[in-house]
Amino acid sequence: MRRIAAIAVFALVASAAQAQQPTADPAACTQFDWSLLREQAWFSAAGLPRVESGGKLAAAMPAALLGLKPLAEVASPFPPSREAKPGTYAGVLHLDAPLAPGAYQVTLSDRAWVDVSQDGHTTRPPTAHTQRHGCPMLAKSVRFQLGTAPITLLVSNAAADSIRIAVSPVD
Repeated sequence: MRRIAAIAVFALVASAAQAQQPTADPAACTQFDWSLLREQAWFSAAGLPRVESGGKLAAAMPAALLGLKPLAEVASPFPPSREAKPGTYAGVLHLDAPLAPGAYQVTLSDRAWVDVSQDGHTTRPPTAHTQRHGCPMLAKSVRFQLGTAPITLLVSNAAADSIRIAVSPVD
């Protein structure tokens, strides 16, 4: 009888934990305003590099797992365009200057805010964005018109201490 009760308790705890997790819907991955299959492949690749906040994203692999810190521990290089919520995580990522000016997209695996600067003082306005719920490893993608100067990204309002991020030219 104790064994049955223990199994029942375990089942209830597992159900409650599962109910708190957002349900994954693979079909949601094809419902973004533009294809993110390339980014989804990068995010699921074995050996996705980890870059800590303040680090640099290598040109050879345009995606990484960005290590974030509690908001209070991150010195923002420029004012974010949206006020960060208390208790969230943030991080800074640097990239070399693009070889050519044009449209680039920043894709995130989870809900968070992203700002892009090329002068270290002001943020670039996004030109488009797409966001969906329920897609494993993809939450949003934001497009920016960029020049040929180094790029600094500020990720804020993240719920966890890491996030997958990709920066790539628009196809």
